[in-house]
Amino acid sequence: MNKQIPVVSLISLGCAKNTVDSELILGRFAESGWMIAEDPADADACLVNTCGFIQAAREEAAGVLHELRELKKGGGPRVVIALGCLVKRVADSPELELFLKAADARVSFHDYSRLPEICAKLLGEESEKTEPESYSDFLIHPRLRVGSPHTAYLKISEGCSNPCSFCSIPKIRGRQISRPMDDILTEARSLIETGAVEINLIAQDTTAYGKEWDGKLHLKTLLGRLRDEISEDVWFRLMYACPQHLTRELLDVPASDPRFCPYIDLPLQHISDRMLNVMGRRLTKIQTLEKLDLIRDVLPGCAVRTTFIAGHPGETEDDFHELLDFVKEGRFTHAGVFIYSPEPDTRSADMEDTVIEEVKEERRALLMEAQRVVSAAHCAARVGETVEVMIDGAGEEGLIARSQCEAPEVDGVFFLPEFAAVPGDRFDVKISDSLDYDFIAAPVR
Repeated sequence: MNKQIPVVSLISLGCAKNTVDSELILGRFAESGWMIAEDPADADACLVNTCGFIQAAREEAAGVLHELRELKKGGGPRVVIALGCLVKRVADSPELELFLKAADARVSFHDYSRLPEICAKLLGEESEKTEPESYSDFLIHPRLRVGSPHTAYLKISEGCSNPCSFCSIPKIRGRQISRPMDDILTEARSLIETGAVEINLIAQDTTAYGKEWDGKLHLKTLLGRLRDEISEDVWFRLMYACPQHLTRELLDVPASDPRFCPYIDLPLQHISDRMLNVMGRRLTKIQTLEKLDLIRDVLPGCAVRTTFIAGHPGETEDDFHELLDFVKEGRFTHAGVFIYSPEPDTRSADMEDTVIEEVKEERRALLMEAQRVVSAAHCAARVGETVEVMIDGAGEEGLIARSQCEAPEVDGVFFLPEFAAVPGDRFDVKISDSLDYDFIAAPVR
């Protein structure tokens, strides 16, 4: 009798960096002869790649694991395995243990390459022994892409060496380790060969790429190699660009090639000098404004995305209103706001949490409303423009697309009428109307 082929399913939570890990994990299972199921109910083993960055993410992971445990009782997956950042957080901070109680097993980053072997053992099946390898070596393996094949994320480094007081990433992922440029170029070519026409460069701090090698910044060189050594007409987008490492020389590269999206994701977190200092951001308000002016100077019309934290310990009414006024100035095309949650073993967690939850939520709402007004005005100002967009797929009443000024999954979209197109196709469209964050448009005939 033929041996039954084992089946695995994977649920990926959290950021795009987790998505890359999930695709690498699925690639390893495919190489090992496993079948991949989209529905956990059809799998022998279900993996959950968790996020442990903030309280809301931990609660989401716990909820998914609980649902899978209930599914398991009804004949679903035989084992449920937790992976990712929350596994590392729980290992270092036992007070978070309850978030993983529904998992049958936990696997951390250094064992990702051995996951097929580990899962087989948990299922009571024989498996070929896998030699352990470093996480950096794991990153060079083929990926089994999930979601739309036309857009891809390319991780250029892992970990973070910035001293932000509120952030647990250095404790979860370690200090920054940048990938060799040749590996990144090889992966970019592979992604393009498998259908990607948009490549989003990601890391915890993309602008610090290579800094741990010799104290110098090497992202300019990497972007130059992508420009000079890749001839295909693809979009390149820069995400997670911490402002302190942003330079004119770096911005000159995307300004030199229209394949680079006029788009910078610049997480700022606050604007009050006092709060920037409390958060360990290593940048003043004046320096932040200079960085924003630099972007506008080198990349006119560049879309700027940012994120802020509402209710960090020590944030006074004056600090908050300074931030609120800053958002109202309309400098940002896109913005997100997180409510502060204390992260175990961070400096901020040891500070007195002076802002009650109700006030945190109110401050977030006020910031988001201010940005909604700004976004609506930006969108309305573009009515009548003709712009190139990339098709993402079908919507309820037509097609969904984005221009170079919108990143996948996090920004607004273009709503288009139905016409013959597939994801990844690009067309010139004319904007006929706008919403708070989105556009109504039609192809230019």
